[in-house]
This record gives sequence, C-alpha cells and structure tokens, in this order.
Amino acid sequence: MNNAISQFNNTFQPEEQDSTSRVALLVEYCGKDFHGSQFQPNLPTVQSELQSALSKLGLTTSAVSFAGRTDAGVNAYGQVAHFDLPAGALRNIPNLAAALNARLLNTVSIRDFQLNAHPNFHSRREAQCKWYRYRIYNNRQRSALMGNDCAHYPQFLDVERMNQAAQHLLGSHFFTSFKDSSSPETNDLCTIWHIQAQQDGDFINFDVAANRFLYKMVRNIAGQLLLIGNTENSLSPESILQVLAGRDRTKAASPARPEGLSLMAVVYPSPFNYFESDSRVRQLTQLLKSTQMESPHNENLFRKAS
Repeated sequence: MNNAISQFNNTFQPEEQDSTSRVALLVEYCGKDFHGSQFQPNLPTVQSELQSALSKLGLTTSAVSFAGRTDAGVNAYGQVAHFDLPAGALRNIPNLAAALNARLLNTVSIRDFQLNAHPNFHSRREAQCKWYRYRIYNNRQRSALMGNDCAHYPQFLDVERMNQAAQHLLGSHFFTSFKDSSSPETNDLCTIWHIQAQQDGDFINFDVAANRFLYKMVRNIAGQLLLIGNTENSLSPESILQVLAGRDRTKAASPARPEGLSLMAVVYPSPFNYFESDSRVRQLTQLLKSTQMESPHNENLFRKAS
C-alpha cells in the first residue's frame, strides 16, 4: 500500500506543465473488492488501482478524477474518468485500453478511451445527467448465480407500490431526508428526470436519472422504497411525500445495501460526448429525449451535474 500512496503523491500537477494532454476513460468495475472509487490511504480503491496501472506503463499523470464518487461495494458500468499527462507520452502505446487492462485487476476494465480530449473537459463538472440502478434479487432463497451487481432481499416486495412511491420524487425537490447525515453538502436541491421500479423475473430494477445526486441519495431512496414495498409493512406509497417534505434524515429508512447499486451511464454535452456510442449512454440519451428534458421549455432543468 505504501507504493500506491507514493504513486498517488508523485503524480504531476497539470498546471505546472507547459504542454499536457487530457485523456478521458470509460471505466467499468465491480465494487466488492474496493473501498470506493476515491483514493484512501492504505485501502484498495478504484483510483489507486488505475494510478498503479498507469505507473506500470511508465506514465506520470495527474490524479485520476471521476464523474461521481462511489462508495465501498458500489459498482459501475459507465463511470467516466479523466487525467492529464505530458503531451506525446502515449506515442509508444497505440491502444491505451488494452495496455491498462493488461495491468489492472480483473474487477476493473477500461471499456473505451479518448486521447487528446478537450482541455476543458472535466468528468464531474461537465456531466449533465447520471443514471444509477439499484438491482434487487427478490426471492425467499439465495441464488448461486446471482452475481455481484445485485442485493438479495428475501421478503416479498410489491413492485407496484414501490414504483408508485418513486413517482412522487420526479422533478426538483430538496432531498435532505435522503442525504447521508455526514455529508457536508449544503445544496440539497436535485432534479430527477426519470425514476422507475420494474419487475424483471426474480429481479427488481430501480432506475433513477438526475442532474445531480447527494451522498448516498440513491441507496437511501432505495431503502425507503424497500420499506414501502415490503408487504409486511403498512406504509402507503404516499408516505414518501411526508418523508421528503420533512427534510429530516432521521425520519427516513436506513440505506439499502451497497452491492445492489451501479453507476450505469453519464451523459455529456457536445463537444464532450466522447462515449455517445456506448449502449448505456445511448439508452440514457434516448430516455432524456423521451422525457423532453432537452426541449426549450425545460432547458432550465437540463443543468450540469455536480
């Protein structure tokens, strides 16, 4: 771990360079082996794994930045990252994705990359919308083939009740009740453009797309929906309105377990839409168009994520 810390601390600062090149990455990872995406001393993280692989290629880079921070155990199919390195440093590396994947753990994969990205591209600040999915395996018995991207809940869940409750969260609201109590964020206003709970055999997919997310917001909402969907409880779908209006984290349900959560896709405006050919990015883009969030009447809603 000391080597990882050294590699992180020895990254160059791009503002000190006369000539640098910005690189964008589309990253997939399984969160079970990591203590989140962001660097933490003496702990395995996605960032430290990427920095280590870049170092093994002999590359001196700025710190890798992500579109969104994910917690320990949380997965990503469409995380976006960027970093800077001296111009021309990749002249002997024709395929950066292949070179990195040969040096990364099997639980991390570079799915696509963009060399010489726009110098103003920033994976977090330029993001317009992010899509998260919380996936539930809803069966009395565990599954031997469940995989690493879902959480097992043996109690019977009424998906219709969950979806009815979710629809109350559409639009712009103060999501203080669904923000982790340790979060220093003071702006709790977020705009949800799409939210749905849908049955898929023994699985339930809870999807939410928004301009920004507060710390643990999706897991906290999922926890509330699980409470409402549990037929052993008597909570109505409308009860979520009282929780939302109360702006009190202590009145909301406990967060859903992290292993069910995945960052599915991030959408960027032109000229930063480097990964628009990715199937999940296309799916999110079409979803936004279908909800008419890009129309002139709603242009104030289509704001950048934070």
